[in-house]
Amino acid sequence: MSKIQQYQEEMNQSIDEIIQKAKTLSEEVIRWKPSAEEWSIMEILCHVEEVIGYWTRELVRVIRAGGTEWGRGLQDEARLAAVRKADQRAVSDVIKGIEQARQFANEQFVSLSDADLALEAPHRNPKFGVKPMTFLVEHFITEHLANHNKQIERNLKKYESQQGA
Repeated sequence: MSKIQQYQEEMNQSIDEIIQKAKTLSEEVIRWKPSAEEWSIMEILCHVEEVIGYWTRELVRVIRAGGTEWGRGLQDEARLAAVRKADQRAVSDVIKGIEQARQFANEQFVSLSDADLALEAPHRNPKFGVKPMTFLVEHFITEHLANHNKQIERNLKKYESQQGA
């Protein structure tokens, strides 16, 4: 199995788990915020929908350019807007959006090779420095999705413990 296929498998597994969890939750649970500083599951889902497309487009853009500065900051408007608009969205639409983002990512991934992933380019944030595209995929797609899957689990545990209190 190629590295790009391995990344696809990891990405798809995390997305499957996120979607399966989301489909079983009530509106109350999915929109419940553990605290003012923490995202609701709905906000997490909206973020997941946005990041899959963003990082896939960014990966392809950098590879096609033969290496160019990449990345974004935490204050990126598209990133913030996805979370800010979560309360205005229907859960079913967001799940459909995640599935469409996954399809787009998979279509892009099949056009890439492991050699493409070896390309090194500078991140916009100097703390990351120059990194190969494997770093982009691992840090901002596969690990990112797995971490949001765990974040959903933490929210569910907090919700359950609050209900039992």
